[in-house]
Amino acid sequence: MSSIDVKISQINSATSIIVLVLLCIAFAIGSIGPLFNVIVFTRPNLRREPCSLYFLSSTFFNLFFVFVIIPVRILSNSFNISMSNYNAELCKIEIFAFYSVRSISCWLIAMACIDRYLHSSANANIRRFSSLKTAKIIIASIIIIILILYSHMMVYLNIQETLNRFGTISYSCNFYNSTYRTFMSFWYMTFYSLFPSCLMILFGCFTMNNIRKRRQIVSVSNENNRIIRRTDNQLLRMLVAQALVIIITTLPQTIYQIYASFTMNLVKDTLRIAQENLANKTSGGMTYFCHSTSFYLFTLSGSIFRRELYKFISQCCHLNRTRVDTFRSEMNKMPTLTKNRQLAGIKNTLVRQS
Repeated sequence: MSSIDVKISQINSATSIIVLVLLCIAFAIGSIGPLFNVIVFTRPNLRREPCSLYFLSSTFFNLFFVFVIIPVRILSNSFNISMSNYNAELCKIEIFAFYSVRSISCWLIAMACIDRYLHSSANANIRRFSSLKTAKIIIASIIIIILILYSHMMVYLNIQETLNRFGTISYSCNFYNSTYRTFMSFWYMTFYSLFPSCLMILFGCFTMNNIRKRRQIVSVSNENNRIIRRTDNQLLRMLVAQALVIIITTLPQTIYQIYASFTMNLVKDTLRIAQENLANKTSGGMTYFCHSTSFYLFTLSGSIFRRELYKFISQCCHLNRTRVDTFRSEMNKMPTLTKNRQLAGIKNTLVRQS
């Protein structure tokens, strides 16, 4: 075996290990956090906010991604266990869900950025669009639109037979048309990374500009206005943190997709293919963290989120303490009741004898 073959083998082994580690870390940190997100965003102080509804809806899709898609990816990528490689229907459903669920989650965060812009506007007519009713309509519309935009994948997805380096036939779920495969790379890059990220940056800047203008015009006069303003600022911080992580984790994959599109007609040797596969898999693995780290970002960036989480934990601890105290008091009453019954029995016996 030549030194190049050894290097290629090492790169392929490193790719498998890196992908497995990234997926396991994303699953480990994402299996707990989103559950707490659901609890906190359904608390009375936050569930009335349209921005919280966007966060909550995005969390549900992240939960599906963490508990369904990531385990399937771990089995297929690292252990070569995948029913979708042998069943055409499962092939279409799995890849369609992989693409659409991730895009819906990012687009809901982008809509939350737009909601913060509307909410911070000095124009009352514009602020009126920031409401729970509008948020529900937009969330339903985003889900339907994304599913329709990705529905064409179902036509071009199928099971393919390929020969590996050992000459044996292997099966994989992929797009059978190479032209469509290139188109899908641009499509996915556009609707998963570029458009949502650009909207987050654009409306984030607009929101900061609105806040700066309102601070110059409106003075905070009473405690209620201060509480509302503090809640808005905390939600904005949480939103900015989530948007930045989405942009940072999806940007390398976007750069690689652009590079791959410009070099797809070049003749590449096996070493370069292995190196590009390493870059592709590593950048793709980074995108998993934008769906599993939201709880930790919200905890670090939003004091209102930490406060509601602390209240929930305190209530749970208080409830458990109350149950323990009740149980102990009942256990303490039992000997007293038994002793009273014995004394009553002795007293009745003495009365009968007399």
